[in-house]
Amino acid sequence: MGKYTAVDGTAFTDEDIERWAAEAESEQGYTGGHIGPSVPGRPVSVGAEAKPFTLRLDANRRAKLNQLAKERHTTPSELMRALIDAL
Repeated sequence: MGKYTAVDGTAFTDEDIERWAAEAESEQGYTGGHIGPSVPGRPVSVGAEAKPFTLRLDANRRAKLNQLAKERHTTPSELMRALIDAL
């Protein structure tokens, strides 16, 4: 039985890995609470030709953007892409 150490220092064994795999493959699925909802990142559809775009915002505008993104459970970048797509 192998013994391993995670990056955070937590020790685990092959038995733990087998148990986790069985839980993941069961009908019940994962029931833990430490993983939050997924957050959309860069869409795969932007393709290889996508280039970064920098926009300078003062603190007030940046705070508004961050707050709106938080309220909509998304990122500021995804919010800006959606706004541009809506034009």
